[in-house]
Amino acid sequence: MGIVPDDVGPVADSAVSRLSVGAPSTPDLLVPFARRAERLGFAGIWTQDSVNSDNFSLDGLHVLSHLAAVTERLRLGIGVLYSGRRNPAVQARELATIDQLSRGRLTVGLGIGLAYHRAGLAALGIPTDRPIRRLVEGIDVMRALWGQTEAGYDGELYSFSGMRAQPEPVQRPGPPIWIGARAEPALRRAVRIADGWTGAGPVGTEDFLRQLAIVQEEMADQGRDPASFTISKSVYIAVEDSEELARRHLIPAFEQAFGGNPVYDAAGMADRVAVYGPPDHCAQRLGELFDAGVDELILYPMYDRLAQLEAIGELVPALAGAGRS
Repeated sequence: MGIVPDDVGPVADSAVSRLSVGAPSTPDLLVPFARRAERLGFAGIWTQDSVNSDNFSLDGLHVLSHLAAVTERLRLGIGVLYSGRRNPAVQARELATIDQLSRGRLTVGLGIGLAYHRAGLAALGIPTDRPIRRLVEGIDVMRALWGQTEAGYDGELYSFSGMRAQPEPVQRPGPPIWIGARAEPALRRAVRIADGWTGAGPVGTEDFLRQLAIVQEEMADQGRDPASFTISKSVYIAVEDSEELARRHLIPAFEQAFGGNPVYDAAGMADRVAVYGPPDHCAQRLGELFDAGVDELILYPMYDRLAQLEAIGELVPALAGAGRS
């Protein structure tokens, strides 16, 4: 395990433990960003999964393995792995390896992905049929391999017996699984089969709150203990002295990240989905999400990552005591 340098400042107030951050894509920034996030007291650091992208990106699982070696406490999350991209037995081994390397700090985000991904995946020979069934059975397969000495499973897509899998994950019965979902059936399914739900960054607050109401209704219908199910939300953020300055930085950042995307229109995206402006304003907006029932926010700075990380850390005192205890 890595050592966090002593010369990077004091650990911030423990309230920051309900805030996580998105990892930068630049290789040279990964280690200093993660170490500083850990020293500031953030709960975790998250990466993304993709097969092809117009922008430079690193494989999210390899990044987590790298960060496991240079951090001590940060939880390591990936949001989200899409069903069908990896065989679930191979994926179970990869995830268990990261859990071992990090000594039990992994959180796994899973989802079915968006329809526009599938043509490119099919062209690469990756199965794209029955994505929901692949997600549900894939979770069952991974949990069987993580939890049984000689695992067996009998499903529509996967069927095996007497399978031995190593390594076992440190977390028992396995790393927590959070589902990325937006549609009502998927939100209700997440409550039934997963350990948490993670709301997408490109979803604005109003839409997210409608989705959250469905999740909370399903939890009540299922008699699900809120303590057993984590609710999280990814949020694009920019902390500056004024809203105008933050917005001026965000507009080109969203254009670079989402320009040409067939689902998300980069034009006006900053106003639709981002939290930005002075610290007090940002803290108020984030506090509203905690008050609505969110357990953890995953904050994604869109530019000047290290400087923005410091600015996000300064929001902590204003967020202390917000939301569920």
